[in-house]
Amino acid sequence: MGVLKVVKKQFLSFIIFTGIMNLILSTLKPFISSIMTFLVRNQKIMLSNYQVVDASGKTMNMVRLNGKVYPPFGEDNIRKVSTLSIRDDDVLLCGYPKTGCHWMYEVISMLLRGKAELSPHGKGFGGMIEAVPEILLDSLPSPRVLNSHLLYAELPKQIREKKTKIILTTRNPKDTVVSFYNHHLALKNFYGYDGSFTDYFNLFLNGRLDYGDFFDHVLDWKKTKKNQSCNQILIVPFEDMKLDPFKCVYEIADFLKIKVTEKLAGEIIDACSFNRMKKKRAKDGPAAKLFRKGIVGDWKNWMSTEQSAAIDKRWAQTMQNSS
Repeated sequence: MGVLKVVKKQFLSFIIFTGIMNLILSTLKPFISSIMTFLVRNQKIMLSNYQVVDASGKTMNMVRLNGKVYPPFGEDNIRKVSTLSIRDDDVLLCGYPKTGCHWMYEVISMLLRGKAELSPHGKGFGGMIEAVPEILLDSLPSPRVLNSHLLYAELPKQIREKKTKIILTTRNPKDTVVSFYNHHLALKNFYGYDGSFTDYFNLFLNGRLDYGDFFDHVLDWKKTKKNQSCNQILIVPFEDMKLDPFKCVYEIADFLKIKVTEKLAGEIIDACSFNRMKKKRAKDGPAAKLFRKGIVGDWKNWMSTEQSAAIDKRWAQTMQNSS
């Protein structure tokens, strides 16, 4: 009987404790929900230290570091890049944002694995060095496809020391600015931006977006490639991948010293089709917003004659300075 009383007493205490905890949690639930909503909507408090302001006063959350702006990944994440540990078999994918990096990441990953299967999480969590914590980068299996939108001088020191192979994506600046604009709009909870294309275009033309001036970015990489003491760099234009994906896949495989069959090359091209990637990432929540159209020439639906001419002028100046 004594044991039964003890059990009943413990059970009663458990019921009372459970009731009190449920009451506390139900009371705090709206507060906790409000805190979470606040944190999501105000990521700039944790990750951003600067706002870019367009001509109409619309703001864009950024990190400003050493006079340059980056996405709001947090200062610590960006500062850590220079000291990251690089493995001997790492491959690095670089390029200005929206130049086909997500597409290229999957192609490289498939070639390295020898399987035409999309990666579990894409290039973001799959190795974006200025966005992903070092502990996560270290946990990735080899060979890793690290990726970045940074300039050569901003990359990890060991990238230069170990002469890591670099694949660089490029794209027509007109399609790039249109894609980048929609990228910022789609990630409103991250950037906080909802300005017009006209105002955004001027930010782009004046080099005030994350990762700096597009044209300077192109020029810097062109000069880096000419430097014979630098890493081996393969340039893969977005337009070439659209025009002749087989040729590009073979060039990438050759650059990485990978033997690829015609069958595997075809399977990789099919698996990396825009619709397949978009469908796959649709299951990943926010990642799906990074895929819009993936076509060449959409800028004609967005850009005025004057805007197009302004891009042409800057491009001509950039090419003149690269010679």
